[in-house]
Amino acid sequence: MFSNLPITLFAFVFTLGLVIVVHELGHFLVCKWTGIYVKTFSIGFGPKLLRRRWGETEYAISIIPFGGYVKMAGEGVMEEIQDTGTGLERKYPLGTREGDREAAGREHDIPAARWFSRRPTWQRLAVIVAGSVANLVLAFVVYTGIVLRAGLVEIPVTRIGAVEAGSPAAAAGLRVGDRVLSVDGQPVAVWDDILTRLVEPGSGRGGEPAPVALQVERDGVALGLSLTPRRDATGRYWEIGIEPWDTEVGLVQRGGPAWQAGLREGDRIVAVGDSVVTSFGAVAQAINASPGQAVRVAWERDGSRLEAEIVPQRAEVQPDSVIGRIYFDRRYAHRKVGLGQALKFGAAYTWSTIRSTVEVLGSFVGGKLGLEAVGGPIRIGQVAGEMLRWSFGHLMQFIAFFSVNLFLLNLLPVPVLDGGHALFILYEMVSRRRVPERVQAIATQVGLIVLLLFMTFVIVVDVLKVTRR
Repeated sequence: MFSNLPITLFAFVFTLGLVIVVHELGHFLVCKWTGIYVKTFSIGFGPKLLRRRWGETEYAISIIPFGGYVKMAGEGVMEEIQDTGTGLERKYPLGTREGDREAAGREHDIPAARWFSRRPTWQRLAVIVAGSVANLVLAFVVYTGIVLRAGLVEIPVTRIGAVEAGSPAAAAGLRVGDRVLSVDGQPVAVWDDILTRLVEPGSGRGGEPAPVALQVERDGVALGLSLTPRRDATGRYWEIGIEPWDTEVGLVQRGGPAWQAGLREGDRIVAVGDSVVTSFGAVAQAINASPGQAVRVAWERDGSRLEAEIVPQRAEVQPDSVIGRIYFDRRYAHRKVGLGQALKFGAAYTWSTIRSTVEVLGSFVGGKLGLEAVGGPIRIGQVAGEMLRWSFGHLMQFIAFFSVNLFLLNLLPVPVLDGGHALFILYEMVSRRRVPERVQAIATQVGLIVLLLFMTFVIVVDVLKVTRR
């Protein structure tokens, strides 16, 4: 645990620092674009550890790292919150003419035309939502960059490693060891070709299932078979009942149980316990079923057979659901794509992350997930560190996922969050009158208290999870 601490701390600081800087930069750039005076650009809250002024803006790193702020002239109630803990005292209350002038002009005699409160509603709304939008853009850029650099991952086999009993594949006569040559008369080169034509939703097959012609190679002989897919219980996907023969090891997480046992990329797992394995699914099933219990794993490397007893670490995948993990991945091939395709897939991955996050939030609000499912800064650090031990690319994927989460959470209509301030401005745009400063101050302070209580709770939950382990 402690040997991984430097990696975890670096990953945590890098992840949090990047998403916070990008978020606040979104606010800052739109302020500059609209001519709003920015007094302070701070990473973190509270007393400033480092500060330097360039031009009209002071740039700072503050002591509390969980967030940041862009302090604008004439911002109103948020200036009072941002000044908390800085030693600044007010002579006049906010909401009065003198108080607003004092807040806006504390450091300089700033023209009233450059106050946030004096700008048109559309400009103020743009400033408020810009931080969250910047997080969304960050996720899109990261996903696009990953696809452009690494390409699309594919399972580079067409040989069958497992056939599910009672499945359409079993009914068609497919066997372990068969190599699929074509589907519906179209040659297949990788497993993903088979999935595209038989399994994945949106493959073009609609209405009632129809027989599909397959050509397979068995013991050197080509055979023609007919397979009729079926819908799963949800009606959204096609089932076939086969898995690829892919027990070759891909990435192995440094420091994990598999790494410590000597397993390396390119090795081929041949047995787990007393069972010969021919699919990654069979390996995962045996490992997942043995959290904290030693499992003997055998693999081949350069014609030699190696063995080791590996104790899978306990991993909580859902509340009250623990599996064993030894932290290695199957081997993938990578197909290079152009910029156009990378942008397309980047957008698709971003949208998929938004949709899945909304579903999780809906389950949380609906009571399907308990508060134990919420992760705080300790959990963020743990996951970031785990991703970096896989690879820097894995960490960037987590950053994209985390950035989408911040995009959605910051837009929740809660005072003190961007979504709460946007709600005040939208009300003003519709009603043609502002929410009274006093009402905004009370709502923001209540929202701040609720947010601090919630943050305290998730930190306690994080600590309890760590101490239980």
